[in-house]
Amino acid sequence: MSMYSVTKELPSVEILKIFEDLELHPLTAQLLHQRGIKSKDEAKRFLNPSYEEDIKDPFEIHGMKVAVTRIVDAMKQGETIAIYSDYDCDGIPGGVLLRTFFQDIGYPHILMYVPHRHNEGYGLHNHAIDALKEKGVTLIITVDLAITNIEEVAYAKSAGVDIIVTDHHLPITKEIAKNIRQKAKKGDGVHDTVGVVQVVPDAVAVINSKQDICTYHDDMLCGCAVAWKLSCALLSALRDEQKAQESFHAVTSKKLHVKSKIQNADSEEYKKVLHTVAELKPGYEKWLLDLVGISTIADMVPLVKENRALVYFGLKVLRQTKRHGLQHIFRNQGVALQHITEDDIAFTIAPRINAASRMGDPIQAHHMLFEKNSIQAQKYVEDLEILNTERKAGVKDILSTISFDHAVYQNDVIVVGDMSWGPGILGLIAQNIIDETGKPTFVWGQGEDKNTVKGSCRSRGDISVVELMARTQESFPGVITHAGGHEQAGGFSCAVTRIGELSYALNQSRSHVIQKEVVSEDLVAHAHLTLFDVDYTTYQAIEVLAPFGVGNPKPLFAFSNVRPSSVRWFGKKGEHLEIVYPRQSATGGTVSGEVKSIMFFAPKELEEKAKREHTLLAHFEKSVFRGKVELRLRIREII
Repeated sequence: MSMYSVTKELPSVEILKIFEDLELHPLTAQLLHQRGIKSKDEAKRFLNPSYEEDIKDPFEIHGMKVAVTRIVDAMKQGETIAIYSDYDCDGIPGGVLLRTFFQDIGYPHILMYVPHRHNEGYGLHNHAIDALKEKGVTLIITVDLAITNIEEVAYAKSAGVDIIVTDHHLPITKEIAKNIRQKAKKGDGVHDTVGVVQVVPDAVAVINSKQDICTYHDDMLCGCAVAWKLSCALLSALRDEQKAQESFHAVTSKKLHVKSKIQNADSEEYKKVLHTVAELKPGYEKWLLDLVGISTIADMVPLVKENRALVYFGLKVLRQTKRHGLQHIFRNQGVALQHITEDDIAFTIAPRINAASRMGDPIQAHHMLFEKNSIQAQKYVEDLEILNTERKAGVKDILSTISFDHAVYQNDVIVVGDMSWGPGILGLIAQNIIDETGKPTFVWGQGEDKNTVKGSCRSRGDISVVELMARTQESFPGVITHAGGHEQAGGFSCAVTRIGELSYALNQSRSHVIQKEVVSEDLVAHAHLTLFDVDYTTYQAIEVLAPFGVGNPKPLFAFSNVRPSSVRWFGKKGEHLEIVYPRQSATGGTVSGEVKSIMFFAPKELEEKAKREHTLLAHFEKSVFRGKVELRLRIREII
């Protein structure tokens, strides 16, 4: 049986006193206080994100100045630059963003490369470096990958190809023995201890605020956001240089501290770039934030600090997007542009972008976002729709074969797979398993050839899958041949001949990984409300805290002792549940009107629970479908 609790509330008078003069709704004040916001200044900052104050100077990120200098030098020489992006809903928008930026400043020598999830796998690859070099590429800018590609970056360097890494994943760590001399009561002593250091690629520049050496205020930007920071830095430097040349005929910008390799006059092509930059409207870079907003929400990074501002402004841009592909998707799904929310990104845009790499070719998603021709963009959207339908069917088929009574699900680390399982849906399978068991889960399927399997892994946060795989690689060499990702999600490769060892190796290594405490999975409501409270005044009191996501969860409310007037199933296959309640006053009396609540893909057993008196746990939701606006509740649980 599901359990729930309600967050302890301070008296409204006491809460409102903290935020006096802000004229906040009592519920808004309570929700702010629950989020750790305890002063008027913090509340103002949270409720009113500021582009100027919340989004910091990109040059504060370690490696940015060197990266900008190298790219500017490349443009001065007319070098061919490759953008090498990951294939998910962070890397794809990030790659489109950089490609759009170079196109908009008029630099023509740009190639795009997106590795195929099935045929190549995640990360930077030597064969891709070779292929790009044959096309004349001398500089590769990665997006959302390569922080762990130590050997591949070294290979590129030996081949005469420079790499600039932009990424947000965790760097590789390595334990090293240190001799520490410390004072003891009876004199000095030398003691052996173990230290952990980060190992990053020997690239021209590594732009990743998760580096220990980086002091940037926010180390949780997504990959697309890091690419956007690079474009902002480039634009700033180019504008400075254009102004300097125009006013003082200077050769280099004051922000380019590394001396340019170019000693002769700038090329005519580069001068055209500077001229184009001068023609860009002030604030041009803000119009790229629709892509940053999509990636930040899709990659589930915390919506606090700079990320909150990026999504806040990203949604404003998205509601005015000129990208034909996005316009077609929203139109097809009945979503009005002016009412787009973070939920529309998470449940409408992200699955379709990810479906390209999971079920087809990721470049299809890239084309959908980048395409300037509306008719062609519509074709890409139709292709993605087919792939997304196939994805959902594939996941459903595999989950139907799983029995959680099997012995494999009793292990501390669950390892399952089959050569018939496509690698594109393994992460979705892993997430479903961990939702059921709560245990670290590794799911594998077919690799790029008959000798290799590819896999995805998930954790609920108590065990870092990156650390677990690193420990396994140290203790059981050769079992996991490639690994990377975040603490809660990652990918790996394994030789077919060693797949039988994978479960044992991971479970043995599990004991050497520190387990963190995680918040109980019992449902926690933010407040008790009555059905009489379900109105637009309450909705507005909640909505001022948006955008919601990781780090700023959508408020959940408990409605106690409610009984519906109707319960019905709807949808093409009758898979969605609608429950309608008579609107009640605070004292329980019925007043005019009704309150509608829905749950998509609801379990069938919920119907009987719904027909009895119960406690409803739900979020507020304003639905705008094909022009019809409706305030309703989105059911989380019925108890």
